[in-house]
Amino acid sequence: MSSDSPTPMALRSLEDLGAMPDAALPIQRLGTTYAMAQDATWLDFDNFAVGRWDGTLSIFEKTTSTMEGALVTTAVTTPSDMGVQMVEWMAPNTFVSSNGKASMVVWQAPDSHFEQIEQVQTLAYDASHGAANSASAAVLGDDLYLMTGHENGSLLIWQGEASGAGLRLLQTVDLRRADPVNPWGLQNIRGVSWFLSDTSSIKVATGSENGEVCIVDVPSGKVLSRTLFNPAAKRGINAISVAGQNLLVANCSVGPADKNLWYYWIDSDDWSIALRESINLIVDTSRPQAFNFDVTWGMANGQIAFFSATEEGVLWMGVLEDCTIKVLGYEKAAVADLGAALAAGAGNLAYVAYNVSSFDTDPTSEHRPGVNPNRIDQAIG
Repeated sequence: MSSDSPTPMALRSLEDLGAMPDAALPIQRLGTTYAMAQDATWLDFDNFAVGRWDGTLSIFEKTTSTMEGALVTTAVTTPSDMGVQMVEWMAPNTFVSSNGKASMVVWQAPDSHFEQIEQVQTLAYDASHGAANSASAAVLGDDLYLMTGHENGSLLIWQGEASGAGLRLLQTVDLRRADPVNPWGLQNIRGVSWFLSDTSSIKVATGSENGEVCIVDVPSGKVLSRTLFNPAAKRGINAISVAGQNLLVANCSVGPADKNLWYYWIDSDDWSIALRESINLIVDTSRPQAFNFDVTWGMANGQIAFFSATEEGVLWMGVLEDCTIKVLGYEKAAVADLGAALAAGAGNLAYVAYNVSSFDTDPTSEHRPGVNPNRIDQAIG
C-alpha cells in the first residue's frame, strides 16, 4: 500500500485498541505486507475468488471434504501491484477486480475450471476517484451495467455487453458527505448492491464509510435517497447486503450502547429506508468496540439467512423470520482475532481471513447455470 493511503480498516481497529506493537529492537521497521483478505466472490457454484491487501488475486475450488480445505487453482497479481480491494462476478467465467487508484481489470477464463485467467480489458478512470472498494453488476435488456464504489466517495456506472465485454464509463455519481461520521474523514464506498430492476432501470444501494446509505437509479445516475444509517454513529459503514428489499448494514460499534448490524426495509414508493432492528454482534462485552467486517445474505436449510464476520475472528449466523432477524449463534472461524471477507449465495459460503474456509449452507438448493452465484434471488431453482 502507498504511504498516503488510509490505514486499512482492520488495522485502524487494532490501533484504536492500542494493540499495534511499539518498536523494541535496535533496527528500523520498514513497510509490512498486509495479507488479510479484503474481498471474496463466487465465480460459479464451485469456485470463488479472493482479493488480498498483499496484491494477490487467488481462485479456489470449493472442497467437498470435511478434512481438506479449498485448494488454489490460480493465483495472479494485478498490474498495479497494489492491494486487491474489490472482486466481483459479472458474467459466466468473467469477473472484475480493483487495480490501484485509476483502473480496474476485467478477467476471463476459457472454461469453468479457472485454471487459467487472462486480462481482457482495463477499465481506466480519473485517479481522483481512488481505488474501487466495492462493485455490483446487473443485466438490463442486452446490456450489462457495472456499478463500482470508490475510496473518494464516487459511484461509477459502466455499460457494456451482457458478456462483460466492451465496458465504458457512462456516469459518475458523487456520494460524498460533507461531515462523515468517522473521525478520519473517509468517504470510501464499501458496499454496492443492486436489488430491483424493471424494463428500463436498475435500483442500487450503496453504503459508505461516511455513514450514508444511498439509493441510486441506473443508468441515469439519479440519487433517489440518502440516509444516515445511525445519527449517533462514530464509525462508518463497512459492508452492506441486499436480498429483495431487505438491507443489512455492517459497521463498527463503539461502546456498549452501539450496534454493529442494522436491518432496514427499502420502500419502493419513495426509496427511503426504514430501520427494523439493530444488534451488537460481540462475544467479549468488555471490548471497547466490536468491528463487523462483512455481512452477506445467503440461504440455509431453505431459509434466507445472514452471515457476519467480526473482528473477534468469529462467524455469526442468523435467519430472517417475520420481518426480524433471529441470531442463531456464532463459532470461531479465523486463526486470529481479525475480521474476514465473506461470499455467500444459494447453498455456498466462503469465509476468508488468513485462513480460507468454505461451507455448504443449503444442500437442497438447485443451482441454475449462467446466473450470478452470489445472489440468492437468482441462483435458486
